[in-house]
Amino acid sequence: MRKQSVWTMVLCLLACGSSFVAHAQHSDAPGIEWFNGDMPAAFAAAEQSHKPVFLYWGAKWCPPCQQLKSSVFSRSDFIAKTRQFVPVYLDGDAPGAQKWGETFHVSGYPTVVILRSDQREITRISGGVDLSQYADLLDAALGEVKPIADVLGDLKRDPGALSASDCQRLAYYAWEIGDVAEGDKPAVGQSLDKAAASCPGLNPVERARLTVVAGIFAPTPATTAQIIALVGDASIAPKIVDTLEGLGEAFFTSVQKQGPTVAAKFARDWSAAMDAVANDPKVIPADQLAAFATKLAVVKQFAKPHVIPPALAADARARVSAALQKSSDPYVRAGIVNSASYIYEELGDTSRLYAMLNAELKTAKAPYYYMADLGEIEEKRGAVPQALAWYERAYRESQGIATRFQWGSLYLNALLRLTPKDHAKIRAVGLEVIAELDGPDRIQARTRRRLESLDEHLRDWGKKQRAAADIRVLHSRMSDVCTKLPSDDSGRSACQKFLASKA
Repeated sequence: MRKQSVWTMVLCLLACGSSFVAHAQHSDAPGIEWFNGDMPAAFAAAEQSHKPVFLYWGAKWCPPCQQLKSSVFSRSDFIAKTRQFVPVYLDGDAPGAQKWGETFHVSGYPTVVILRSDQREITRISGGVDLSQYADLLDAALGEVKPIADVLGDLKRDPGALSASDCQRLAYYAWEIGDVAEGDKPAVGQSLDKAAASCPGLNPVERARLTVVAGIFAPTPATTAQIIALVGDASIAPKIVDTLEGLGEAFFTSVQKQGPTVAAKFARDWSAAMDAVANDPKVIPADQLAAFATKLAVVKQFAKPHVIPPALAADARARVSAALQKSSDPYVRAGIVNSASYIYEELGDTSRLYAMLNAELKTAKAPYYYMADLGEIEEKRGAVPQALAWYERAYRESQGIATRFQWGSLYLNALLRLTPKDHAKIRAVGLEVIAELDGPDRIQARTRRRLESLDEHLRDWGKKQRAAADIRVLHSRMSDVCTKLPSDDSGRSACQKFLASKA
């Protein structure tokens, strides 16, 4: 399954000439008066009106995008707040969109970025934030606000010199998709740890958020102990669930190493925090289920053997059933199905998962999204023909420039895994998938990353299967694509490297 977070906010924009036009009053997000014009025009309008740019990057097939539209973009107070910005909708499949994604340093859908009219980033906000916080966070982005790059610079030099508003922005910053290199994370984590201790004006929840991110980026015995204490604080833990969900398996393993007494209490505290969210009627159903799925994951990891107790599993299935029965709105339902998928995965209940996804094909706005997941389930069952049939159907029915390459890559990779000796089929599908890139501004952002991954898989297949002749055919087709690209196309380098000989 392709797990995704709900929405996030991203990085500075550099002016460049793209023919992409942002659609006004887009039907997928009615109510917001989306700017009708290209990106340079949007920034010109922002400068003239003295407003920041509110940029939303998404895709029609993306369940978290649909959840965002149903839970945030549909709110009258949020719609009113966007009038203080220049709101721009950027669909990832629009011509030139991936080039902009490269410029913004964004990849995942959905992403929202707040930018000044001089094209410098103000902030990113994680989608898991309590809806009541959004108004305050957007208010903080208005006026003469220091660019986030300058705040991060101050954080590195002297965390104690940050202002209260700077610290608040750092607390709610979408670090999970931030432009922070892996090698820089330890230093950033250490700085955030200092900021959590010295920042003025932070409330306990904001200070806790900084502490958790510091522990994710730069784990130490001290930060681990602090996070364990925060999880045990019933007044704080449910309010920072979106940040806690960034903790990885290594953190939970470190907790278990502290002994059975500490581990047992932590598991109880974690479950209590997730239950508080899952049982809160003010929380949207998809997020309720997501919190319960996170509870299941930790319960299973801490249990010996790693099995979810039958009563808890029955409770999980009942919650999924109730949520699915209540919702018929396609946007709301997409988020529920996405979160329910995580629950079924934790339960190992592939039969119910398969039945749920298969049933959604009849009404889903982008059924090919579920087809790939159905293929993955069949693959795990060992049903190769059925799996490949789903992967192929998902590719054939997918729509959009970037989307077709994404689902085509999924299908091609499945062929490499499941039928590696079928050279003719792999070569034919490979030529089709490469053809999806034939055009300007297509090999950037998420598409470039997928191309680089596909390159590795094909090279590995070529060596193991002695398929040098097939690799040459695919490389030749990609060379045709590359020669058509303008010299200033940022995807040209990745294009030329694809299946090229290495010294």
